Amino acid sequence: MIGMKLSGRLRSAAGVLGRVLGVCAAAVAVSAGLSAEEVTEKFLSEGVTARVGGYRPQRAAMDQEASIVTKTPDGLKAPKFGYITLGDRKFAFIADEPEGEEGRLFIDANADGDLTNDPAVEWKSEERGGLKQYTGRGKVQLTADRTGALGLYRFDPKDPRRAQLATTLMFYTDFGSEYSFELDGRPFSTFVSGALADGATLPIDRDGNGRVSRRFESAQIGTAFNFTGTTYKFALADGRLTLEKSAEPIEQQPLPPNLAVGQKALSFSAKTMKGEEIQFPEAYKGKVVMLDFWATWCGPCIGEIPHMKEAYSAWHEKGFEILGVSFDQENMSEKVTSFLESQEITWNQIYEGKGWETTLGGMHDVSAIPFVLLVDGDTGEILADAAALRGPGLSEFIGKILEARKAGEKTE
Repeated sequence: MIGMKLSGRLRSAAGVLGRVLGVCAAAVAVSAGLSAEEVTEKFLSEGVTARVGGYRPQRAAMDQEASIVTKTPDGLKAPKFGYITLGDRKFAFIADEPEGEEGRLFIDANADGDLTNDPAVEWKSEERGGLKQYTGRGKVQLTADRTGALGLYRFDPKDPRRAQLATTLMFYTDFGSEYSFELDGRPFSTFVSGALADGATLPIDRDGNGRVSRRFESAQIGTAFNFTGTTYKFALADGRLTLEKSAEPIEQQPLPPNLAVGQKALSFSAKTMKGEEIQFPEAYKGKVVMLDFWATWCGPCIGEIPHMKEAYSAWHEKGFEILGVSFDQENMSEKVTSFLESQEITWNQIYEGKGWETTLGGMHDVSAIPFVLLVDGDTGEILADAAALRGPGLSEFIGKILEARKAGEKTE
């Protein structure tokens, strides 16, 4: 699964990861007439994928001749040759895939042309739907004193759905760096998978909750940002990350919304597809309302519709409402309306035709759908999130919420 997108091409691992920071940072700051802020790097040879929450897959074609290596392992039966490319460095590999037998993978980790003197590559197969898929891990020598881990996988070359990958090895970098720095005296850090590149996006956990919002908690190299009241800018100087105060201040950016259970829901005004103006959550006084972010193209969203209809049928007359927010693209109003009619969905919907740029989606920091919240129309309190609002138990859960609410009213 891809949780981060690293922009720009990978730089040379040896050049990017092996230089000294301080002199370069100071030089850039002095030339700009600004003060340099200290940035320290801790290189991580593996485990970065988990830190950044995902990976960016890359392709290595098996399109080379055997002459790219000088020495091969014994017993090869059906070898295919290719390069794993990291910046301007290339690491030859051999995928040995004899018909009807278990495959093997070899990587020239030290890039010396000899594939018999390198660390063994983990390479295991698994049957999936009658097809054989391989996954594994390997290492490459980035500099004299740094090795980097790679995640590896290979789809069955007979898979008709992935015919374009029949002669391709997939890989991703699991090495990288943790960069530590201060913004207005407060400590922060960011993790970068692989090597840095101009324009790369740096995830920064501003509120310390262990999650990073791509909208509210990321800074792009070369672009000004303001998280703490002062405007800063990251830059690359001789391949190393530097930080300086920006000469052109911008407004402080808001923190991600806290939409945890027990917190207040966000208030907003929006027009439904029926042309009605709704003030949320004030329009649902005396009720509980489920705010549902979805799209007609979202399989998991559609899978939840039967459960939502069951709950709505059972509890609508007793105070349960649903307000949908469509993530469908522009010029799809008729399609959305037709879909709602075919599914016999009668609750209110908001449709802007902006896809992932939907105003309410950005306001609520929605990065994946379905995204749901249950809100008390009287207090505005968030009563539940997706952990309780998905699956066949939805109707029973809503019933318990309404019963507890009614019991609370009697005791007041």
